[in-house]
Amino acid sequence: MTGLDRGFTGAGGPRPEGGPFFPGPPLPAPPAPPAAVTSTPGSGANALPLTLHGSSEDITTPVDGRVTIENGVIGKIAALAALEVAGVAALVPLPGAAGPEPDARRAATGVRVDLDENADEVRLDLAIAVEYGSVVKDVARVVMGNVARVTGLMLGTRVTAVNVSVEDVRVPGDHATARA
Repeated sequence: MTGLDRGFTGAGGPRPEGGPFFPGPPLPAPPAPPAAVTSTPGSGANALPLTLHGSSEDITTPVDGRVTIENGVIGKIAALAALEVAGVAALVPLPGAAGPEPDARRAATGVRVDLDENADEVRLDLAIAVEYGSVVKDVARVVMGNVARVTGLMLGTRVTAVNVSVEDVRVPGDHATARA
C-alpha cells in the first residue's frame, strides 16, 4: 500500500478531510467574469442596444405595430408539447383531414388550431398515437395539460380547450407502424 492509499499526500503530509485528493500541482483559479461594458449606447463599432444598458423602462416603451402568430406556429408549439409527454408515440392526421379544404395540410400534422384573435384565445384539437402499454386516458390527460401550459406560456394567450383524440396505439420503437 502506498502513502497515497493510506491517506497521505504526495508530499508526505496527511490528506485534508472533507473532499477528494488529487495529487499534483493545484489547479489554476477559474478566470474572472468579463468586465461590464461601459460604452455609451450608439458609440463605437461594438455599440449595444439600449436594452442591454438601460433600465426596465427602456424595453417597455410602447411602440405602434402588430404581432401576428401564424396558426402553423401555434400548431407546431402544441405538437412539440404533446410529443414531450411520456407515452405519446406520434401525432397522426386528424380525422377528415384528407379533404380539399385549405386547412387540410395543417390538420394532417395532427393539430388543428382555432384562434380567436378578438378575445386573445386559442382552442386546439390534437390527434395522437399512444405507445402500447400506456394508460390511454392518463396519457391523454397529461397531453391536455402540457399542451395548454406550454402553448399558453409561449404565446401569452389563454388556451380555452385542448381536445385530444387518440387515433392509434403503437409498439414503442416500431417504425413500421409509424408509416402506416
